[in-house]
Amino acid sequence: MKSKKWFFSILILSVVSLILIAGLVFFVDPFFHYRAPNPKFFYKLYDERSQNDGITKHFDYDAIITGTSMAENFKASQLEEGLGFKTIKVPYSGATYKEINDNLEVAYRSGHNPRYVLRPLDYTLLVRDKDELRDDMGEYPYWLTNDIIWDDVKYLLNKDVIVRYTIPAILGYFQGKNPGYTNFDEYSFTDGENIYGKDHVLLGRKKFKEPEKYYLPSDEDMKMLEENIEQNVVALARKHPETTFLYFFPPYSMAYWGAVKEDGELDNLLIYKERAIELMLECDNIHIYSFTTHTDITADLDRYRDQAHYDYDVNCMVMDTIIKYENGYENTDMFSVSDRITKDNVIEYVAAESVLLSEFDYNSLIK
Repeated sequence: MKSKKWFFSILILSVVSLILIAGLVFFVDPFFHYRAPNPKFFYKLYDERSQNDGITKHFDYDAIITGTSMAENFKASQLEEGLGFKTIKVPYSGATYKEINDNLEVAYRSGHNPRYVLRPLDYTLLVRDKDELRDDMGEYPYWLTNDIIWDDVKYLLNKDVIVRYTIPAILGYFQGKNPGYTNFDEYSFTDGENIYGKDHVLLGRKKFKEPEKYYLPSDEDMKMLEENIEQNVVALARKHPETTFLYFFPPYSMAYWGAVKEDGELDNLLIYKERAIELMLECDNIHIYSFTTHTDITADLDRYRDQAHYDYDVNCMVMDTIIKYENGYENTDMFSVSDRITKDNVIEYVAAESVLLSEFDYNSLIK
C-alpha cells in the first residue's frame, strides 16, 4: 500500500513540476510564440529558425529585412534611417526560398502591412524544388510555425528553451537587467566572427581552367526555376501591391563566377537569372537590384570569407545603394551600368553582365 501511495505521490509531483515548467516557459515566452515580448524581461535573440516566426507575428514594424546569411550582416538601423520605417531583421541562414517566403506570408496573416521587404536572392538556390526545406540543419520546428496546439509541448517542455532562454530571462529580471531584446543590428550579425581573405576564398586554387564542356538549362530545371520564383518570390508581391519588395542578387565574388565558368555552367546560370528577372518584372512593386558589375568589390577577395560571403562594408554598400535608388537616385548617373534592373534596361544589363563574366581574367585573382 505504501509503495502504491509513493508511486502516485511521485507521479503527481512529476505532473505538477511539468505543469509549472511549461507555465514558466509560457509566461516568459522566449520565442514569442504566443505574444509580444514581456516588458519585464530582456530577451536574447539568437535562434533564427525558432524565434523569427514569433518576431514576425508579434513585433511592431513597417519594414522587413530577410533572406539567407547574405542578409545577416545588414543593420536594421541603416534601413530605418534611409527609408524612414521601423524595421525588423529576420534572416534564415542557409534557408531555401520557400522557408523565407513562408515567413513573409506570416507577416500578412498576423495583421502586418509592411511597406518594404529587403531580401537577397541567392544564385545557389534559384533552381530548387518550390517546396524544398532544409532538413540537414536539424529538425524543422513545425510546432512553432503551425497552429496545432497540442504539439506546443515540444516548445513548453524543451530543455534548450528552458535552460538557454527562459531561466536567463528570469534571472535577468531579478538581477535588475534592463528589459528589452537584442537589437536588430546585433541580431544574427556575424561579421566580427568571420575571417576574411583571399586564401579563404581560393583554398589553394592555382588556376581557373577553361571549361571542358558547356551546359544549358534542361526543360525540367527551367520549370523548377519558374515554379520556385512564382511561388516563393512573385506570388506574394502580386497579392500585396502596397508593399515594395526590394530583391537583390548578392555580389558573389569573381572567384565564384570563375568556378561556375570552369564547370561550364556560366551560360546556364545567366539564363536562369534572366528568366527569374523576367518573371519578377511582371510586378511593378518588385524592384530588382544586381551588383555583379562592381568588380572593385567582387574582384577584391580580401572582402570575402568564401566565394560568396562578403564583409559588413559590402552589406553597407548594397543597402546604401538601394536606399539611394529608392529615394530617387536612378535619375543620377554614378555608375556606367545601373544597379537597378528595370523593363527599360534589362536587355542592356543582361548583355553587359554576360560580357563581363565571359571575358573577365579570372586568373588575375590568383596572382
